[in-house]
Amino acid sequence: MCHGIKKADLNTACMKKSIILYILAVVLITASIIKIISTRHKQKLKKQATTIQIFPAEGYIARDTIVSFELNTVGTIRAYESTKIVSEISKRLVSINFTEGTFVQKGKVLFKLDDADLIAKLVKLRLQEELAQHNEERHKALLEKGGISKQSYDEAENTLKVIQAEIQLLEVELDKTEIRAPFSGKIGLRYISEGAFVMPNKVLTNLLDVSRLRIDLSVPERYANNIFNGMEITFTVPAIPRVFKANIKAIEPNIDLSTRNLEIMAVVDNQDGLLFAGSTAKILLKFQEKEKSIYVPTQCLVPSPLGYRIYILNHGKADLREITTGIRAKEYVQLLDGVKSGDTLVMTNLLRIRPGSVVQINKFN
Repeated sequence: MCHGIKKADLNTACMKKSIILYILAVVLITASIIKIISTRHKQKLKKQATTIQIFPAEGYIARDTIVSFELNTVGTIRAYESTKIVSEISKRLVSINFTEGTFVQKGKVLFKLDDADLIAKLVKLRLQEELAQHNEERHKALLEKGGISKQSYDEAENTLKVIQAEIQLLEVELDKTEIRAPFSGKIGLRYISEGAFVMPNKVLTNLLDVSRLRIDLSVPERYANNIFNGMEITFTVPAIPRVFKANIKAIEPNIDLSTRNLEIMAVVDNQDGLLFAGSTAKILLKFQEKEKSIYVPTQCLVPSPLGYRIYILNHGKADLREITTGIRAKEYVQLLDGVKSGDTLVMTNLLRIRPGSVVQINKFN
């Protein structure tokens, strides 16, 4: 009986000892696993810390400013006034009264058409007018004495007025036989000879006022508020190695819907005759912003399919933002949105930097 009790106690003690040993083993194994995991995690963090790349770059601090900028464009030089000389009636040409390529004054008779038949008709009508005038005077005297009716006098008066109207019409026709210069200018080459039969709207020659010239040009609509009448522009032409000056005289009141450009006319003095109508003008316009706005170096721009983007430094990391550009100067571009004054912009190393990259600014421009 006693031996049995002692054996049971012994078994119980053995079991307790085994459980304690098992628990200790589990604790030791768990501690070892935790240590291994912790060591590996630290190694991983250390490895990651050693692989983070820092990109050196130059930076620019955005700020409100007023800048001067230039715009290069191309225009066409035209005569200030130009017209094609044509006839309004069909007649034979009897004389040409100018020398090609010379200056003519306004009102000068350039071409004379045959007017013999018209003069003969005019002489006939003058005689009829004289007779009708006497007849009207006689009828008026008789009417005052009561010798004729008012209707008879009215018929005589109407006959006189009809003849006078025919004379006026004929004088207009006669005036058209003299083709005159509508303004002073340089006459071009003639395209007809004396004796030829002239038809209406057939071009006989060209007349151009080249004492001053107009330059037709256009600028993008974003420059519209920087253009004003009297503004000076400079330009060059291929044939002459010198810079000319002109002044803007007229501005189209609306933007061309097809090109989104603003049409402009400038005027240049050409008394020396150096410039020719039809020449191409390479034009330079100089502007200055009226109000402050944010301008940044063009180096900061990152092209994208939809326009441009820009990297801004945000807590040491590159933040890629969409922007809208405005006016371009020679080295700067206006930003309409996406950037505010005081932002730090990344200027260099843009091909390697990605959104979220760590950037260290070594130099500010």
